Amino acid sequence: MTRPESIENRWDILYRDYPEVYEAFSKTPYHPTLYEQLPAIIDLHDKVIADVGSGTGASSLALASFARHVFGIEYETAMLQQAQAKTQNETSSRVTWLQGDARALPLATNAVDLVTGVTLALYPPEQYRAFIREGLRVARGPVVFIGIPPNWYGGELYALIEDTEKVDDEIDRIFLEEFSFAYHDLFTEQDYGTVEHIVSTYGFIFGKKTIEYLRREQKTTIRWKFRVYWRA
Repeated sequence: MTRPESIENRWDILYRDYPEVYEAFSKTPYHPTLYEQLPAIIDLHDKVIADVGSGTGASSLALASFARHVFGIEYETAMLQQAQAKTQNETSSRVTWLQGDARALPLATNAVDLVTGVTLALYPPEQYRAFIREGLRVARGPVVFIGIPPNWYGGELYALIEDTEKVDDEIDRIFLEEFSFAYHDLFTEQDYGTVEHIVSTYGFIFGKKTIEYLRREQKTTIRWKFRVYWRA
């Protein structure tokens, strides 16, 4: 397969055909990390967590550093295989990988202390309603979703990103108005180190206009705003 210059926001193609690019993107360090900031909002200590849309495993492994146990639930086979291949250590021994759908979780009612969806991508956005209902079913405590608030898709370069339905307003409305979630915003900066790395990961995902800008400005960092939604 010849790799294109960019997949222009086609996350379905990224998850299916380029899990190694997603892995490189997700492993690019954030300062401060979401997981350094999240415990001030949600109690993760010694909890049993269902991490929905766990991808290549980064979110589940990060949560496992706090939790008693994490079920990393991922729909895409290629992503799940990357997660399962990660080196075993004390933290990863507290994670069980499951293949499953965010809209029909493979867990019993009240099976876990809380449910998380860390940048869980569902399309069309109406599917978040099913995720919320399933989360409320399987969690004894909070359902937590970490997403991108309106006008921050792709971080600070939002205005350059084309050829995508920017659905964050609808997702925000579903969580806040329809399901009465609380929220708190977090800021962080992702440091790619080199222009080559940011172009081959961030640019590959978000489009040719971002690639042109990154190369012209010799930019190696992206500032992000994340929104933590939660409901008990």
